[in-house]
Amino acid sequence: MKIKIELLKANPFKIYINDGKLNNDRIEIFKESIEHGTLPEIFIARKHDGFYEISFGHHRLQALKEVKGGDYEVDVNVVKFSDEQMLIDMVRENITQRDTDFHDTKQSIMLARGWLQSKVPTVKQFHNRLKDGTLQGSEPQPNSYRSIANFLSKNGKAVSYGTVKNYLYIADKLNPEIEVKKQDQSTAETKEKKDDGSIGVRDAIKLSTITDDWEEQKDLVQALKNTREQHGNQKQVNLTAYKEASNEIKQKVRRGELDLADVKDAMIKNNIEEYNEKNPRYEFIPNFAGRLRQFDKDVHILEKQVRAFSMVFRDNRFNEKYTGLKHKQKKKLTQLIFDIKKRIKHCYDEVEYFIDILPDKELLEDKENEN
Repeated sequence: MKIKIELLKANPFKIYINDGKLNNDRIEIFKESIEHGTLPEIFIARKHDGFYEISFGHHRLQALKEVKGGDYEVDVNVVKFSDEQMLIDMVRENITQRDTDFHDTKQSIMLARGWLQSKVPTVKQFHNRLKDGTLQGSEPQPNSYRSIANFLSKNGKAVSYGTVKNYLYIADKLNPEIEVKKQDQSTAETKEKKDDGSIGVRDAIKLSTITDDWEEQKDLVQALKNTREQHGNQKQVNLTAYKEASNEIKQKVRRGELDLADVKDAMIKNNIEEYNEKNPRYEFIPNFAGRLRQFDKDVHILEKQVRAFSMVFRDNRFNEKYTGLKHKQKKKLTQLIFDIKKRIKHCYDEVEYFIDILPDKELLEDKENEN
């Protein structure tokens, strides 16, 4: 049915997400969609006290109101939703929409946890429990991640256990002073914020699992900012290595004396030194044969990568194909090439160092003569 915008009100649980405030940037994006005629004008709502409370779509509704006015009519699918159903619909929409702010998603999952803990049937009773202090909505509750995921997955629309677990890990364990970027942050926003100490959602999840020490988390944010390895999954790999490192190595990272990208090498070096101290007459390098086999595999992978790029760059139509790429694709391709070059140069420099400190230079000269 058609209903005037001025008769549509917010979901009663919206007040618990960013204090009910809307994001002006998202509203402006929706207003552009209105100008191009691509914004959906249909909402789900329940009738309540002479008005209609929408389940979700608050930014979309505000954009329509600002462009077309309160008298403009939109399609509304009127449903008989309980308070709990209104909560589930709003939270599920926040979790599944790609353009939802990270903090809105986190607060939505915390809201679902608080509702389950409250064991009340209405939003009014839930509000009263928060108000009188018998339910602390910001505190960790005993509900399991699985039970919250199942609660939000009613009616066959799945919300994953992993999503619930990751966001609640951040909510409960991450230093609140650490800013987390939106998941869909644009390149322009990323450039603008690259020096403000904020981190991505995946990095935030990883930090939450590594340590509960808030000061250590802040030091690791700085280490992430300064590391030379900023691409792909490498930051996650480096953080995993940090978690497994000794306290001595961790302290070096926190003081800025050791790059996160070098943690794994530092661990190997320490292992070799410890092994040689305990077993000076045995292997020069622990598991020497196994490490050589792994080395051969890694070199083979690198050679395959270079061969793959060779097929592209040596193609007669390379310039034509390259011109057809988008700017983001060109930037990614350039980054990959320079990453390969950087890795090879790093290995070459290390090998040159090995050669310089080899005591028996004549053995090296014999090997070079053979080649």
